[in-house]
Amino acid sequence: MKTLVVNNQKGGVGKTTLAVHAAWFLAEAGARVLFVDLDPQGNASYSLADARQAGPSSVLFFEAPPALSEAAGVTLFAGDRGLDRVDAALSSAVVNYRNAFTRLAGRFDYAVLDTPPTWSGRNYAALMVASCLVSPIDLETYALQGVKQLWAQKATVEKAARGGRPIDFLGLLPSRFQSNSPRQRENLTGLLREQGARIMFPGQGVLTQRQGYAEALDVRQPVWKLKKTAAQEAGREIRRVLATIQSRLDVVPA
Repeated sequence: MKTLVVNNQKGGVGKTTLAVHAAWFLAEAGARVLFVDLDPQGNASYSLADARQAGPSSVLFFEAPPALSEAAGVTLFAGDRGLDRVDAALSSAVVNYRNAFTRLAGRFDYAVLDTPPTWSGRNYAALMVASCLVSPIDLETYALQGVKQLWAQKATVEKAARGGRPIDFLGLLPSRFQSNSPRQRENLTGLLREQGARIMFPGQGVLTQRQGYAEALDVRQPVWKLKKTAAQEAGREIRRVLATIQSRLDVVPA
C-alpha cells in the first residue's frame, strides 16, 4: 500500500480539497483506496459520505481495526471526536496506529491521509506511515513563514519514528492562488526563489482559487464531473496535479 499524506500546519490552504480529489482520482482507475480523516471536524468525511464506511478513525489509535472489504473504490475511516484523546495517550496511540496500518496494508493499493491544521500526535502518526508527502500552501505571508516549521517536523519524524528512513516529499503545492492579486503573484515569485527545490511544479504550476472546488466538496462529486465550464477547467487543472502525484506514488516503496 502506498500512502499519501496531505499535510501543512495551516488551515484553509486546500488540504481537504486535494486529499478528497486524490482519493476519487485513484479510485476511478479501479484502485482500492483507504482514506483516513484525521481531523475531528470531519470535512473530508462529509464529502466522502458515499464511500464504503469503515468506522471512526480514532479506532486506529485505540482498538484493532475491523475486517474490511478488499473491493475497489474508497473505504473511509471518518474523522470523529475520539481523535481528541490521541495526544493524552500519545506513546501507546501512535504504536497502535502503526500496527493497525500494517495490518491494513495488504488490503489496499493506496491510502490517503488528510491531517488537521495544527501539529499534534495525529500529524506525527500520519508522517510515521507516509510513503509520500505533499503540502498545499497558500500564498499569504503567514503561510510562507510556516515552511521551515513543516520541514523541521518532517525531519523529526524521520529520525524519531522511521529510523532515518526519509519521506518522499513531493513538494509544496501553491494552492488557492488568486491570479488577480498582485500580492499573491509577488509571494509566488518569492516562494519560487526561496524554496525552488521544494516546489512541486517549479514552472509555476498551481491550484487556483475556483468556486468549482468548494461546490464539488459540497455535492460530494469530483470537480471534473460538474457540468459548469469553470468546474471543467478546475477539473483539468487538478487532474494534472493528481496524475503527477500518482506517478510518484507508484515508484516509491510501499
